[in-house]
Amino acid sequence: MSASTAPDFYPVAKELPRVAVGAGVKLDLLVLAADSRQCAGVDTASGALVRAWYPEPYPHRLQPYDVVSVTLDENLDAVPDPSEPEALAVEGPPKAVSRLTGRRAEKLLRPLLHPQRHPLLGIAASAVPFYERRSDHPSIALVAPEGPISLWRDGRYLACRFPWQGHERELPCLDRRLAAEMDRAGMRHMGGRKGDRLVVALTPPIDGRCHKVVEAVLPRP
Repeated sequence: MSASTAPDFYPVAKELPRVAVGAGVKLDLLVLAADSRQCAGVDTASGALVRAWYPEPYPHRLQPYDVVSVTLDENLDAVPDPSEPEALAVEGPPKAVSRLTGRRAEKLLRPLLHPQRHPLLGIAASAVPFYERRSDHPSIALVAPEGPISLWRDGRYLACRFPWQGHERELPCLDRRLAAEMDRAGMRHMGGRKGDRLVVALTPPIDGRCHKVVEAVLPRP
């Protein structure tokens, strides 16, 4: 797809819950994926899928199904990609609260599952030019593949392959926990992870384009 060709945006798959934002609002998030600059999770009060961006790198590694508390920043626009409808700026690092698994976690996750009849994130292509991003389309989704996923290690690259809409898809996987697990075991391939879910997201712009990636592989809670 050339830079001058608009991506094929599909209609929004379904309306998801939204969180009421305001400076100083406190949220408890069920963590789905996290790195040093942001945490993707579910607001336990509203059921909304959000992405909390920190003002400074946060060195501690959060695990899936941790529950953390965050406080929204006064500058609600202090996010790297304002077209992310789920993005929230928080005033400091997340604070650990508890963990949530089993039926209580599943009750929050199930309504957020991406419809299988729609392309991932509503875009057929694997990347979209940053200037053509649309704030009415999601930048992150919780995906239940149609069958087992597999992970393939090639040097520093980790690929996630999974069936979607009758075809095997491959996306880069940024799950450092699984990458480290494979490296410790000397594994180049990990397969048969049936029932796991994926956190699929668009990256911030890389050379002007936002790419689909798997931010985390989630075991069933």
